[in-house]
Amino acid sequence: MAIIESGLIVNGIPLIRSEYYPAEKFVDPYIKTGLFTAIQTLASKAFRDETEEIRFRKYIILIKDLNPEENEPVFLFTVIERGTDISEVKKRLENLAKKMDVEKLILDTPIMINELKELQNQINKEINDLCLKPADRAKYIFG
Repeated sequence: MAIIESGLIVNGIPLIRSEYYPAEKFVDPYIKTGLFTAIQTLASKAFRDETEEIRFRKYIILIKDLNPEENEPVFLFTVIERGTDISEVKKRLENLAKKMDVEKLILDTPIMINELKELQNQINKEINDLCLKPADRAKYIFG
C-alpha cells in the first residue's frame, strides 16, 4: 500500500502536486482540488470543524489544514491506497505542517517558483518512503 498523490492547495488551486503512481483515470486536478476545498469549507463553515480524511472503497484522502484560523484555505493533501498506515501518513503531514511557515510562502502565484519547488522537495522527502508499493519497495531494496 502506498501514497499515490500529494500536494498543496491554496484557495482551491493546486499549487504543488506530485503523482507517485499514474491514476487509473485522469481527473482534472482543479476538479479534485475544488472538491477537497469545498468539503473542507463545508466542514469549517457549517460545522466549525475540520475534514481530516475522506474515505472511498479503494482510496483515502488525508487533508492537513495549514491555516485553520484564516478564511483562505491552505492545506496539504495525500491520496493513499486503503491498507496504508494512516497514522504514519498523518504523522508525516503533521511534521510537514510544523516545518512550513505559511505566512512566508508566496501563495498567490500559479507559477512553480523556487520557493514552491523547495516546498515540493520538502514534501516529497518527508513522505518518499511511503510512496512505494510493497513490490516496488522490494525492487528498490533488493534490486
